[in-house]
Amino acid sequence: MKDNNASSTAFTVAQGLLFAAKTSKYRALVSDNVISVSRQILQGSEQGRHRLKQLNSWWFCKLAKLRERILLPGISLHYVLRKRHIEQLTLKALSNGVTQVVVLGAGFDSLCWRLQKDYPEVNFIEIDHPATQKQKVKALEAGSIQSQNMHFLAVDFGRQQLQTALTEFGAFDPKRLSLFICEGVLMYLNEKDVKTIFDSIRTLTGYGTQFVFSTLEPKESAKNTVPKMLYRHLEKLGEPIQWDIDSHKMKDYLQTHQCQLHSIAGGQELVAQQIQGKLQQKMYQGEYFVHCTFD
Repeated sequence: MKDNNASSTAFTVAQGLLFAAKTSKYRALVSDNVISVSRQILQGSEQGRHRLKQLNSWWFCKLAKLRERILLPGISLHYVLRKRHIEQLTLKALSNGVTQVVVLGAGFDSLCWRLQKDYPEVNFIEIDHPATQKQKVKALEAGSIQSQNMHFLAVDFGRQQLQTALTEFGAFDPKRLSLFICEGVLMYLNEKDVKTIFDSIRTLTGYGTQFVFSTLEPKESAKNTVPKMLYRHLEKLGEPIQWDIDSHKMKDYLQTHQCQLHSIAGGQELVAQQIQGKLQQKMYQGEYFVHCTFD
């Protein structure tokens, strides 16, 4: 990602959610609230408005379906399923006493913005690259009033450490029982930076902190069906994949960070959780989600 440009991935995921809501047989899995906030975010920038215009084109939707079928079957539905999975884990954490939710690399995700009014006692913090966050905040503030418990912090993880950024951020409360979320981010960081994220979370909030994050199965793994051309495409965009780990090794990896594994959800698990009956389309495999707690 170039310093002055919002993340291409953020635009792609937001558009993918709306694409699924418009064209998928599983469109009912995308709530009206998610659709509304996602559209509001995209409406706030020239590229976002272009993406919305594309969704109104019959030819674009037809070609997008074909492209998805060839490159990453079911990717737009995967966006929907992974968002729902994270939201369910978040709601469960809130019901079990969590009073602070920190999203790392939030992109154009709408979760915290949608929950802020329903949970006024919870402290919501979104952290993201300055260029991406600037566009998002501008779009959201244009149509809604930001609650006092909703906070935005601009951080470039390639240049700044999470621990320092949050320690110096007045809205962050290290004494609160916290949930950290890192969706679709860690795979773009190198192994050293991933370790720094874990170490920072432990130092910031310590024992009992929950962490939900995603990563990828290794490129050469049979459990990863992401085509190599997509890896090359991400490199050209300036967002190359740098970190992956076999899901079977995740429990041992977490133990090195003194974390207890609660669940791992790959594509098959997400489908089983969210969809009743046999899946009526192909789904790519590769990304999986981890839920753990710091001991």
